[in-house]
Amino acid sequence: MAERRSRITVVLPVGVLLAGALLLAWLVAGAEPGAAQLKKGSRFQPGGKCVECHQEVGRDVGFPHAPLATGDCTSCHKPHGLVGALRLQQEEPELCLECHAAELTALEAEHTHPEVASCSTCHDPHGSDHPAILEAPARQLCLDCHGGAAFAGKVPHAPVAEDCSTCHLPHGSAHQALLREPPLELCASCHAGIEDGFAGAHGGLPVAEGDCASCHPPHSGASPGLLRASVHPVLECASCHAAGGGAPTEESCLDCHDPPAAGGSGSVHPPAAEGQCLDCHDPHTSDHVPLLAAAEAELCGDCHDDVAAALTAAHPHAVAGECSSCHGGHATAHPQLLTQESRTLCTDCHEDPADAGEAFVHPPSLDDCVSCHQPHGSGRPALLVAGQGELCGECHAGIGASSGLPVLHAPVATAQCSSCHAPHAGGEGLLLAEGAALCRSCHEPAAGAPEPVSSHPPFADGDCELCHLPHASEQPALLAQPALSLCGECHDLTLEPPLGGSGHPPAREGECAACHQPHEAAVEALLRAPVRPLCASCHQAVEHQLATQSAHPPAEEQDGCLTCHEPHGARHPRLLLEPLATTCGNCHDTETAEFAAGHLGLPASAMDCGACHDPHASAMAGLLLPVSHPPFADGDCALCHGESGGEAP
Repeated sequence: MAERRSRITVVLPVGVLLAGALLLAWLVAGAEPGAAQLKKGSRFQPGGKCVECHQEVGRDVGFPHAPLATGDCTSCHKPHGLVGALRLQQEEPELCLECHAAELTALEAEHTHPEVASCSTCHDPHGSDHPAILEAPARQLCLDCHGGAAFAGKVPHAPVAEDCSTCHLPHGSAHQALLREPPLELCASCHAGIEDGFAGAHGGLPVAEGDCASCHPPHSGASPGLLRASVHPVLECASCHAAGGGAPTEESCLDCHDPPAAGGSGSVHPPAAEGQCLDCHDPHTSDHVPLLAAAEAELCGDCHDDVAAALTAAHPHAVAGECSSCHGGHATAHPQLLTQESRTLCTDCHEDPADAGEAFVHPPSLDDCVSCHQPHGSGRPALLVAGQGELCGECHAGIGASSGLPVLHAPVATAQCSSCHAPHAGGEGLLLAEGAALCRSCHEPAAGAPEPVSSHPPFADGDCELCHLPHASEQPALLAQPALSLCGECHDLTLEPPLGGSGHPPAREGECAACHQPHEAAVEALLRAPVRPLCASCHQAVEHQLATQSAHPPAEEQDGCLTCHEPHGARHPRLLLEPLATTCGNCHDTETAEFAAGHLGLPASAMDCGACHDPHASAMAGLLLPVSHPPFADGDCALCHGESGGEAP
């Protein structure tokens, strides 16, 4: 058992070891346990002040929080906790309500301040230089959140300029807007001196049952009397109201205003035609000219919900929110209450394409703009009624995507007609630029070589359409024809080999671009690379021979392939410029005695040089083929050809 215990290792946490050390110190000193936990003068001493360490808290403030002033920090804070963590005894507002129970009723009122559950939003928990330990002066604190247009009037309401709490409670109220009393009673508390309880100032009418704010904004107004921006010109109440305060009728407006009428093809606003003036207008005063019951967009949107939806689209018309910029309110001489003919209305703000001085004007832009554009708002740029592909396709059928052709120009495929065409007026075809200048705006990086040595004449002349179609094609790269036919129109080449001849496969199959750049190149003849590397891209075995064996001098030169071969087609096998024996004889003198001795005295015209020699490279002397007939390898020609050497085997 003792042996087993010796193998057990006990690992204690550092905290346990520290506690043990403290306990041992107490035992040695003979002190009481409670005294060991406190050191006189430390922040843990009963009655010790937290501010000895936290001197910045509540320092030099005019209104300290009561617990801080008495040093009772633990009434709000827990004395222990994580470093850097502020640990309260409770969360807001429960912590505050421990002392401020009188506020409980207001916090449970029918209408409460939005931030009422977060006391520290407005109050500093330690203290401030403002009464009620507010973070800032009371009025400024309110305006930080509630400032804006309501306070922007020329004539401020006197209480607003002084103290918001004159009318509003800060935490909660039984009345809307946190008012201290019902609106009419609140107004009367200051304006009770007005004869007959407001009636004297309102033509003797019984306004005590009305709503003061319907005419007088509570914070600021546009004119004396806190009236709104738009005021009925006649403020003689009896001119509209019957004796005793009877409400005005719709016909009352017609006593001063002529009934709306439209002539010819004009239009009349239905509410105006039916005498429903108060559907749109406030009879006394309004924030919106002319006495409108609400802002134009809101007011018109109540009936015209399609327009209201358009105004919230991704691309609203800049002036659509001000309906009167285009529409009359009662009657006009044009349809849809427009103040002018539709196109004239658009050209008042937008340049008239007819006056742009361009060679060509898009016919729809001379007619009615709304055939292409939404007047109020659209989910598409430029307020278009549909995507460009669909919209342009209505008139230009069979072009681009609707053509059914497999290869589309990128702007056509993405329905971006305006990438190339001006929508209203421009040059021929409404193109944004002429010829190559337009194409180069997108294709410049891919069109040419960094240091061109040769240029394709159509490209150099900017005649892109000679080879390419602008919208769609059956051919790759939007070619106007198959490459073989297209190149053949300018380049007189025999691509089909004659009888007994040979053709280069890329040329025969119309793959001209396999060897040639179509626009510009850093090599002559628009080649994609110098001759030898270009040929090596397909003839890799030959290039390997040239790199590792003894090379035939013409073949190892950069342009050496063309010394013996035609690049497109030839009357001879293997694309040779001439018959094989003639080709070899161009460099090798076949008339010498040395040549005759090495070739049994046979004439060169009767030989097939390729039967013995590799035309490109060989590891054997004399460019001989690596596998030889043994008598030939031993130099014993007589074995097969006879003693004379001229007889065929």
